[in-house]
Amino acid sequence: MSELLQDPFVQSSVLPLLVGLILVGALHLLRRPLAAAGIAAGFLVVFAMVIGLPALPPPSSMGKLFWASAAGLLIGVVADVAGIRGRIASAVLAVWLAASLLWIALPALDSAAAIVTLVVLLGTAAWVAFARVSQTQGAESPTAPAASLLALALAVGGTALIGSSASIAQMALALAASAGGFLLWNWPVERHGWGLSGRVATGIAVLLAAVLALFTQTQAAVLLLALPALFAGHVRRFLPQGDGPVGRAASSAAVTVVAVLPALVAIGAAFALSGGEASPY
Repeated sequence: MSELLQDPFVQSSVLPLLVGLILVGALHLLRRPLAAAGIAAGFLVVFAMVIGLPALPPPSSMGKLFWASAAGLLIGVVADVAGIRGRIASAVLAVWLAASLLWIALPALDSAAAIVTLVVLLGTAAWVAFARVSQTQGAESPTAPAASLLALALAVGGTALIGSSASIAQMALALAASAGGFLLWNWPVERHGWGLSGRVATGIAVLLAAVLALFTQTQAAVLLLALPALFAGHVRRFLPQGDGPVGRAASSAAVTVVAVLPALVAIGAAFALSGGEASPY
């Protein structure tokens, strides 16, 4: 069993998928609004199992990523338990994400390119924090934002894998798998809300992109091609919804597919820029 858990494929796919499924279900039973917190919680559990628990204060960017993500999860859980919504929740998310990006990026801000990268990341963080969440029949729909998270994490993981950034690739793909566990819970019937905890998980994908772009030689600019995934929620209004469970299930599946397409384009671009060379990982 220990040898199986040490397999990189298991660590970045099967393990986080199972952990995400278990935590989403358990948190839903504990308190329904907390279900989306299972995504970030699953990511942190897998991070600790695969990479180890970072020191505090953390000496590396990956250590900062872990503790910033843990702080974000705590903020999201408190907000969801307290029922904090709207502009206040968005402002809290924006402050956490901006502070985390600056904390992670500060040692790498030694060039104009790095500063431009940080500005782009901060702009993406602002969108994650303040963009209007998709609504379905007056309730917060979890499929579109979770599919956007899945796509962004896949883009970061695939790009990192091609660029031979093994730890970033594993953790980004683990986040994608954890988001996949949440999506499975919400298909064919949407059971759980998204809340601030879910938006924190999307913020973690932005933090992973920051580590990849600022601390590796990977062609991280291709991640810009994945940003249209953030607009996946707008696709739903153009799809026939249907009143039955089959129609709603088909609509959710279509939104997920549309969200993932830009991520595949970004990964394809990264592969092309690498000269078509396969990663040793």
